[in-house]
Amino acid sequence: MKTQLRLRSAKILVINIGAVGTEVVKNLVLGGVNSIELLDSSVIKDADFGCQFFLPNDSSVEGQLKLPVILPQIKELNNRVNVTINTSTLTSIEPEYYGQFDLVIATELTYAEIVAVNNLTRTHGIPLYVSGMHGMFGYIFTDLIKQTSEATRVLGNVPRSPGTALNPKKTITEVDVDKAANKEHLTIVDEYSPLVVAFNSKELPNQLRKRQLKQLGGAVPMIFALLHYDRPTDPDAMPDKAQLAADATEKCRNLGLPESLVDATYTSMFSRQAFTEFAPVAAIIGGALAQDVIQFFGQKELRINNALIFDGHKQSMPIFTLY
Repeated sequence: MKTQLRLRSAKILVINIGAVGTEVVKNLVLGGVNSIELLDSSVIKDADFGCQFFLPNDSSVEGQLKLPVILPQIKELNNRVNVTINTSTLTSIEPEYYGQFDLVIATELTYAEIVAVNNLTRTHGIPLYVSGMHGMFGYIFTDLIKQTSEATRVLGNVPRSPGTALNPKKTITEVDVDKAANKEHLTIVDEYSPLVVAFNSKELPNQLRKRQLKQLGGAVPMIFALLHYDRPTDPDAMPDKAQLAADATEKCRNLGLPESLVDATYTSMFSRQAFTEFAPVAAIIGGALAQDVIQFFGQKELRINNALIFDGHKQSMPIFTLY
């Protein structure tokens, strides 16, 4: 009930309604948030019909602004949710615009756009989720600034104590022991780094053992490299393999990861799929993000602090803390 009450007063901004944005909006509208504003200046392209299910099965809408076309379909999901649209470009938005929202979700942005939006959300003290996908691969990055949440766990042989650090960014601040129920009720504080700090973190190797580093795969450096690529108008456009491999190798150096992660298999997959949208991956990423948002408003313990990487090749979805 507490979660529902907070959701019914929440005002969320979602930037860009591609495949991932479509899934996020669907889940949050069905979840019963108070209001969602959609910010997207794009026009409908032929490739959009494959994964963006709010679009009508009508090719005659190609070339039209996307948001006015999809708005009626979104409202049909839950007419109690106030859904509004803004077709302005991201760069034309005034900084004060962000201050009216309780949470911002941005999808399919470049590195420079992410940093710019994050600077504004930080200025207004607003939590931010950033997400996107590259074919069989996807990501979620979070900067919720500082979040207090609650968790209930089975009472162990040694009760947890206030001040215990679960990781460098997550600390138990209060413990309420219920011996009769064999439970501990914990208050946990998560602190988040600005995303520009996370993107340049060298802490990942310290979280993983050597074997885990070898098993990590090339998705992490490839995704970090592609953040610096502008999204082309043609989704079938493929970045140069040699340049992509060089950029991903440089990201390995920056992140302190083994350069061997950038192999021919990952370079080929990411080059072919760099700007494509796959419905199953969008559903996974959008579902994970929406679930974390609902946990956020419910003040339940959050999973993503502050990076989730989906690797469809290895069928894995590890969560890292970059600071």
